Amino acid sequence: MQNVRGITTFIRIVQTGNFSRAARELGITPQGASIQVKQLEEWTGVRLFNRSTRRISLTEEGKGFYETCVTAIGSIDEEIERMRDSSQEVVGTVRLAAPVGMGSRFIAPSLGRFLEKYPRVSVDLLVQNRIPDIVGEGIDLGILPHPLPHTNLVARRVVTSPFVLVASPAYLQRYGRPQAVEDLARHRRVDLRSWITNTVRPWRLLRGDEVVVSDVRASLVTNDGDSLIEAILSGAGIGLITMYRVAPYLRSGRLETVLDGLVEGDLSWSIYMQQRKHVPQKIRALSDYIYHVLSTHPDLQPREPA
Repeated sequence: MQNVRGITTFIRIVQTGNFSRAARELGITPQGASIQVKQLEEWTGVRLFNRSTRRISLTEEGKGFYETCVTAIGSIDEEIERMRDSSQEVVGTVRLAAPVGMGSRFIAPSLGRFLEKYPRVSVDLLVQNRIPDIVGEGIDLGILPHPLPHTNLVARRVVTSPFVLVASPAYLQRYGRPQAVEDLARHRRVDLRSWITNTVRPWRLLRGDEVVVSDVRASLVTNDGDSLIEAILSGAGIGLITMYRVAPYLRSGRLETVLDGLVEGDLSWSIYMQQRKHVPQKIRALSDYIYHVLSTHPDLQPREPA
């Protein structure tokens, strides 16, 4: 039993990257977590962590042991979930990861109805602009861009949102509305650096049957979508962004699209989960619920530019 507790603590330390954070989540002291790892190292006969004053990392032996432990614990958890599901009760915790834009705008506001329907399910919502390690971090569901490269996860594509060029009415009144791709050369450009690729997405535009890339130098670049929108609202320039991020501002008239129908490209999102023989009811229920929320939300539906 002591070794089982030590393995659980070891896995959580790896997933959080921090003794103190793992101990807090497990309801023990950092010293208690350290003692459990030390006992585990004595039991296995190998050193599991490289420790320094600033960070910890797994040894080669620790990496192999971690993978074995995650697989074993996962099998045990899956069997427990299978037995629970046989009683037809939807119960337990679901770890759900989503990027900031999706998580705060669409997922979090909808969870109240889900929890009302499934009062014995709790949701651990991780909102972060990065691609998580679904398996290694013990995440049950991830709302992530589609497709993810080099993945063996199960993906269920849910929505696709086109990119649009937008500007504030005040900016367009002052500098004029571009009528053709060439007109962008005399306008200020506001760009978003993708948290997925850490690069600025090129502006791919249609000129007749040809796709051209606008090479106007950006006046402002930010890595935050909300900051990009606020800058565009302030009159900083014309920005490229997905339709779902600016739909409320287009409805209210605070932003307007430009070069309608000439912007090429879109962004798709899928619900990802680990491959497994048996999907627990709690995970299936939340996956189906999120799919319904995203696939029916008016801001995520295909829309003709204004």
